[in-house]
Amino acid sequence: MPCKLNVAALAALSLLSACGGGDHRPPDKPRLHASIARTSFGIPHIQAANEEGLGYGIGYAYAEDNFCLLASEVATVNGERSRHFGPDGATSDNPELVVSNLDSDFFFRQWNDDESVATAWAAQPAEVQALMRGYVAGVNRYLAQHGAAGLPQACRNGSWVRPLTERDVIRLMRRITMTTTAWIGDIATTQPPGAASATRAPARKRLAPRITASNAVAVGADASAHGGGLLLGQPHLPWDEAQRFYQLHLTIPGKMDVMGATLPGLPAVAIGFTPQFAWTHTTDTAAHATVYALKLDPADPTRYLVDGQSRPLRRRTISVPVKLADGSLGTRSRTLYSTEDGPLISSGETLAWTGTTAYVLRDANAVNHRAVAQWYRMNVARSLAELKEANLQLAGNPWNNTIAVDRAGTTLMMDVTPVANLPDDVLAGCLVPELAHLADGGLFVLDGSRAACAWRDEPGAPQAGTVPTRRLPLLERRDYVQNANDSAWLSNPAAPLTGFSPLVSRDGVPQGARTRLALTALQARLRDSKLTADDLRAMALDDKVYLAELVLPDVRAWCGTAAVTAALRSGCAALSSWSGDAGYDANAGLPYLAAMLGEGPAQESAWLVPFDPRDPVNTPRALNYRDADVAQALAASLTRKVREFDAAGIAANAKLGDFQVSRRGGTTLPIHGGPGELGIFNTIDVADEARGGRFEVTGGTSYVQVVELGGGGPRAQALLAYSQSSDPASPHHLDQTRRFAQRQWVTLPFTAAEIAADPALRRQELKE
Repeated sequence: MPCKLNVAALAALSLLSACGGGDHRPPDKPRLHASIARTSFGIPHIQAANEEGLGYGIGYAYAEDNFCLLASEVATVNGERSRHFGPDGATSDNPELVVSNLDSDFFFRQWNDDESVATAWAAQPAEVQALMRGYVAGVNRYLAQHGAAGLPQACRNGSWVRPLTERDVIRLMRRITMTTTAWIGDIATTQPPGAASATRAPARKRLAPRITASNAVAVGADASAHGGGLLLGQPHLPWDEAQRFYQLHLTIPGKMDVMGATLPGLPAVAIGFTPQFAWTHTTDTAAHATVYALKLDPADPTRYLVDGQSRPLRRRTISVPVKLADGSLGTRSRTLYSTEDGPLISSGETLAWTGTTAYVLRDANAVNHRAVAQWYRMNVARSLAELKEANLQLAGNPWNNTIAVDRAGTTLMMDVTPVANLPDDVLAGCLVPELAHLADGGLFVLDGSRAACAWRDEPGAPQAGTVPTRRLPLLERRDYVQNANDSAWLSNPAAPLTGFSPLVSRDGVPQGARTRLALTALQARLRDSKLTADDLRAMALDDKVYLAELVLPDVRAWCGTAAVTAALRSGCAALSSWSGDAGYDANAGLPYLAAMLGEGPAQESAWLVPFDPRDPVNTPRALNYRDADVAQALAASLTRKVREFDAAGIAANAKLGDFQVSRRGGTTLPIHGGPGELGIFNTIDVADEARGGRFEVTGGTSYVQVVELGGGGPRAQALLAYSQSSDPASPHHLDQTRRFAQRQWVTLPFTAAEIAADPALRRQELKE
């Protein structure tokens, strides 16, 4: 559909189509046809005879719940936020970095340029193009029916509202797949030394490719009480518009029957289950991007040297329309720089463009056009073996592990994604020495002055410069596999995955607290009995704090030492009386401990028993609070946190349910859970600053599902923590959030009989 088609024209076109105008098909053979059955909590079950009809139903259902969200996202990925919302507003793709509308626009106009989008569209299989065409038609039908004046309040008569196009869907896909989320501001503001045409991007807490998280556990026949498969999937993503999950059930009779959740603009199930298997994803640790340090030509800081040969940086002058203070439209322009590897970046003092050095980011996902095709192939897979083979063939999943299980009780963990390919000896010789330590956090800074440090092409790889899929981590077991955002190494300690390039997966390194919690809980349960779906639901939402059991006795002992001053007595009192979990009765001791361990002593000095790769689940342990430096760091971090709470007017003995909340749709709801770095499966992130004596939830547990597979078909319970609809006027804006706050799971109807029996069932037929 042409991009310039206005709403009135679109409405007229829809009416003509409904009356048969412009289409000579018999009335009983519409071009597009989808059936939508809505069950409790507004979950749509969409059925169609083909992919285009299915996409049509997906787009229409999604628009009913989230049209304004989608319109805002389309403005973002097209680089049009400044035009409609002004240049100074803030947009964010992760909770640690806020980017202005203007910087976001410059980034996306470079990232989603016409050539890249056209190439990505042409790369889509016919079935995926049909899904996308149908999705566009469904969204546009909703818009034609309501008109700009009949939309929800958030976008009613908005200047940014227009019919959707297939190219918009491609741009949304490219936003989901990119590894560069954390670098948006750095790329958009990078200018030659001395240039004053752009402001420097805000600093973030750490340099890292992505800041997302998840938990996953797949239990097989040898460890499940019923002898079939069990799956827990628990992504931790922001609670705002970016990457917001949406529940749905998709059926093409004889070809597809899949239920779960998807992301804005993605016409497929990204995390879910079929009658045969269930799967989820967790953010992996592999290097989908690397940074190259360029040696600049002494004669010109916009040229660089490779093996002594001078090359010019590529320049692209980008103009962004900007809404000015008086409402008129102006233009801002910047020249952004790149090489054949990717865009230049500059981040603080660590990666600064100086007179001698510049830095460029190569992201494998910049040319990974296979993401939607990957999820489509998983949606139509008839077995776990087909799901595995689809991943090995495409490697289109951009930055996720896949954890899955089938009804026969075979579990699968695979980290099959586009990963930078360099032999170990070359990698070691190419790391920039003074920045080599960043590799521990997943950021590899390579010498860009030598052609020998370029990514290597190799047969069996799905795209140039990446690792062949058969050399990526994969584990199949009959007991269990798990991942909580550490490397693939300890997916199951009985079969450690070792020997991979550090670009792929590292072994012999300390594990995160959520990984240690998962492994400890699984091993303890399996010593006494086998696992049930109830066990996985409890693991997801029981708010157990792994590090509280590990260090709270030591922290309380430290509170009794002379190193603790009178100013810290309220903090120590909170830690002494804290329940040790992240439930509603927890007090300020929960965030106090998070601050002490997150901002306090360095890893190597904090523990009396250091990390031992021979015992990675139980080490490190025993807080080394008698060490003077450790004690000083604990005191400093606790002091900062106590002062923060005092300034916000939150008493140390206040309950978590009073100061950790979600305020949406005019309703304030207490939210349980806490910082994931403490080892809490129910990770909940909050704003840095309190407002009105309360901290607003910004992210964490989003879509969580527990699926039981066996002879009786799939039995699934789930929760969408922020509910289906972003529209405050919708009855499905807060209904699941209330259930999440009360730890009340939602049973998902899957079979035709279960859907028909749902008390809230309503059906509609879409044809045109």
